[in-house]
Amino acid sequence: MRSADQLLSSRRVLLLQGPMGGFFSQVFQWLEMNRIVCYKVNFNGGDRLFFGGEHALDYRGQLGDFQGWLAQTVKRLQIDTILCFGDCRLYHIEAKRFCQNTNVRFMVFEEGYLRPDYITLELDGVNAFSGIHPSQIEKTPQAHDHPLPTNSSFLLVIWSACLYYIAWMVMHWRYPHYQHHRLLSPAQEVMAWFLALIRRVGYYIPDHMKQQRIRQHWQGRYYIVALQVHNDSQVRVHSDYGDVSEFIRETMTSFAAYAKTDQYLVVKHHPMDRGYRNYGPLIQSIGAQLGVADRVLYVCDVHLPSLIRGSLGLIAINSTTGLQALFHGKPVKVMGRAIYDLPRLTSQCALDQFWCQPESVDREYYLRFRELLLTQSQLNGSFYGDSPWMSALTQRSVLSSTLPSTSIPVLRRNG
Repeated sequence: MRSADQLLSSRRVLLLQGPMGGFFSQVFQWLEMNRIVCYKVNFNGGDRLFFGGEHALDYRGQLGDFQGWLAQTVKRLQIDTILCFGDCRLYHIEAKRFCQNTNVRFMVFEEGYLRPDYITLELDGVNAFSGIHPSQIEKTPQAHDHPLPTNSSFLLVIWSACLYYIAWMVMHWRYPHYQHHRLLSPAQEVMAWFLALIRRVGYYIPDHMKQQRIRQHWQGRYYIVALQVHNDSQVRVHSDYGDVSEFIRETMTSFAAYAKTDQYLVVKHHPMDRGYRNYGPLIQSIGAQLGVADRVLYVCDVHLPSLIRGSLGLIAINSTTGLQALFHGKPVKVMGRAIYDLPRLTSQCALDQFWCQPESVDREYYLRFRELLLTQSQLNGSFYGDSPWMSALTQRSVLSSTLPSTSIPVLRRNG
């Protein structure tokens, strides 16, 4: 947990935007328990709903003025670390630029590279911006990979998102210049999350039937295409695609031309994009044009480990699903830029070659790489569940201090 140790070495921390919900309130409490002074910047009503009090700061100015305001705030509060969720949000890009020109540390939370039961915390940036270097792999000691369950709740994700966007709308007058990193309005976001819940219920039985069909008739003869959230920074920043639909079209076109005629394609929708996009009509249309409609299946809510185990391999832009496929020893082709797109791990050949000549995974190298991620950046926890990593580090801090040792329970999600 090198990144968490770096955070604990801070004296005064400034939190920017976190995940929708109460996670950053938990982080604030945890930092205070570890005798670290902490403040939180709110940029809209959703931020303020989940974090208030005397240590909450409002930024109500223009995006272009944020870096100057940040410089004054850091100086006034004597901040030595800035902490945020996602390094490609508009205000976080400005914060990172500021930190690069000062001695202030910039740290980023993100979804876990290794899932489930892990989240990511890194210095300077994540994924393709990560400071983790392949040269460190061979030097990495063996990690103890025994995460506690985090009991992550999708219903809590939906509830937090809806409350966040409603509060953003209600308090728009207080933050009139706020610019969101996504293009939809708050009302559209609320509707998308309600639709996500409806689709989750509605897709359950059809997807179960599709997985049964795959298991019974396609086992060992299909590739997986892992889709990502349509407006995710991993697509916008860390790939050359303008839209996920471009990735779908390119992949299906290559599959139709170069895959064996007895091979199939399973296109896996991202669960967090469930309420925003439905690629079914597009996939059917492309499949019909290319003459492979009967060899392509579009799914969402299926058991991913089982799907991966029965596959020939996986194609992704840069989804961490690729790391899950590597865990199962399946060949992976990365079409964007990803921290794990390395020789000996992923196929370095062209996509057209991948269908018939995928490069195998170096198992020992993968295990070393996984250990590197665990020791450098992965924390046992969930943004919408329990956070065992907080308790583990707090206990260690207590034991190393002059205070009497106490038993500290696992920190659990609010609500």
